[in-house]
Amino acid sequence: MYKRMAAILLPIVAVAFIAAAAWGYMEHQDKNSVLIKAENQYQRAFHDLNDRMNRLQGELGKSIALNSRRQLSSAMTNVWRLAYAAQSDIGQLPLTLMPFDSAEKFLSRVGNFAYEVGVRDLDKEPLNEKEWKTLNTLYQQSRHINDDLSSLQSQVLSRNLRWMDVELAVASEDKKMDNTIIDGFKKVNQVVQEFPEVDWGPSVNNMEIRQRERVKRLTGKLITPEQAKQRVAYAFGRDSTKGMSVTRNKKGDYPTYSVRYQGRNQTEVYTDLTTVDGHIVWMVFDRPVKKKRLNIDQALSRATRFLDRVGYENMTAISYDEVSNIASFNFVHKEDGIYVYPESLAVKVALDNGEIMGLQADEYVFNKMDWTKRKPKLSAAEARKQVNPHLKVTKSNLAVIYNRNGDQVLCHEFMGTINGEQYRLFINANTGEEEYIDRIEKANANQV
Repeated sequence: MYKRMAAILLPIVAVAFIAAAAWGYMEHQDKNSVLIKAENQYQRAFHDLNDRMNRLQGELGKSIALNSRRQLSSAMTNVWRLAYAAQSDIGQLPLTLMPFDSAEKFLSRVGNFAYEVGVRDLDKEPLNEKEWKTLNTLYQQSRHINDDLSSLQSQVLSRNLRWMDVELAVASEDKKMDNTIIDGFKKVNQVVQEFPEVDWGPSVNNMEIRQRERVKRLTGKLITPEQAKQRVAYAFGRDSTKGMSVTRNKKGDYPTYSVRYQGRNQTEVYTDLTTVDGHIVWMVFDRPVKKKRLNIDQALSRATRFLDRVGYENMTAISYDEVSNIASFNFVHKEDGIYVYPESLAVKVALDNGEIMGLQADEYVFNKMDWTKRKPKLSAAEARKQVNPHLKVTKSNLAVIYNRNGDQVLCHEFMGTINGEQYRLFINANTGEEEYIDRIEKANANQV
């Protein structure tokens, strides 16, 4: 009898074993494919960062030798774009849990300074001696950063270091792992902290003062750590706060609670909330996303429902991008037909199950203002007369942006194309001045 049962069961067990092995192999292959995509994305962002920092240093070096005002304006525009592109590259790297804020702030200030110089009429207001000294200082400082990043890049290439290991090392705080990349970025950040103070000029300084003052506009009651956990659990659809840990952060521009818990695939989820009124300002959940099952419209619907759930209402998606089966949406607040760009945020959605994988909402939280009662002095037709006649306008609307001094201004926004390139122009709705122009990159040109 046992022989008969064995004869029957053995083939079944063998088939089951083979099937399980085949399924396990396919799962392993799928996981490896996702990890390879993520690793490639990190490597691309890192090498792009090095390239842009190298070019930024070159443009700064060229600017201190230029005598032509037209050439200087062009160089400053390049510095501005490279500084903000470098910030974008940093945002694509898994650096959120290690200190790199000083280096990011340096790039932000460089961008603001270059924009301030580049957009003004240098024939009427040429570069003064103090600004030239500032440029020279920035060139020397950027050279230090560039040298350290180049050294780190050489180590990454020669030793075949992986960014996925950086993520694992940061999340697990494993002291035994190779922390060359982490230590390299910490060194860059430390070098920036030790730079002597730069005279950035009144415009950049006033902009930073306004950014610090905006935090004071946030009103409400202080929440407790337990309330912080409850808000995170509600926002992300968790049944309870079990397994959540909370840390209060007093450093930075404003105090926050950091809530941490374990999500899918044993991957940690990190969320930051303001201690005042418990607004969620940041969240990241960096798990592998395997098979794409949702389209962009479905992902957008998930993102919008999430924002409504956490109280961030009347948000309109203005662009999106898709990388490694994750859709990233950029939203702005829209009220009475006015696009309020300072009240912006970004949401990442997994295209396998619609799970929220990222949120950046500090601009939305701290820039809340009432623009519904402010009316433009100029009509859209009057403002359009100030637009370059070669721009083929495809869309126009009212919008609020920051001007060069960091003030929020009401503008007529015009979107259009020249030679196949997309541009966005903002004309002051009260004065008719051209406040800002932006070339829309291909990756961000997908209008939702």
